[in-house]
Amino acid sequence: MDNDKVSRKQLFDTVMLYNVLPPSSSLTWEPQCRLFQGKMCVSELINKKDDMPWYQIKFDWDADDEEKSFFCQTGVIKCTKNFNATIEKREEWFKIMMECSNGKHIPLELRIRSPIEEQMFNDLLFRIREEYEMIDDMLGSSNDSGSEFGEFVGFP
Repeated sequence: MDNDKVSRKQLFDTVMLYNVLPPSSSLTWEPQCRLFQGKMCVSELINKKDDMPWYQIKFDWDADDEEKSFFCQTGVIKCTKNFNATIEKREEWFKIMMECSNGKHIPLELRIRSPIEEQMFNDLLFRIREEYEMIDDMLGSSNDSGSEFGEFVGFP
């Protein structure tokens, strides 16, 4: 994403990531593991090619060295379709798709310990969803179409 510039960041200090348990077809108990506890940063990216807002969520350990603090990140969220595929609100947590190597993704459970930060995150997600839906309406796109804002966004 060489043409992207971070225009805004919002930090959350009290987040944890857990493995997502598969839907249980049996009545047996399955353990859940906490994989991460640290900080989450939601970055708004502005792409120089088209001036459309893109977003990315990164998770960092609590460390002083920025290079050593990186844990994982989502793919770049470019439209309503990406947004819906990347993050989903559940009863008491969020399912978030993390970007892995070879174009693979893995779902993780995001929990925010602070009720204030959780409300701020909910408000941010609401604003992002509204922004993308408004752009979809202006450009005549829909959630079901495979396009990302028609011809304006995406890779050749």
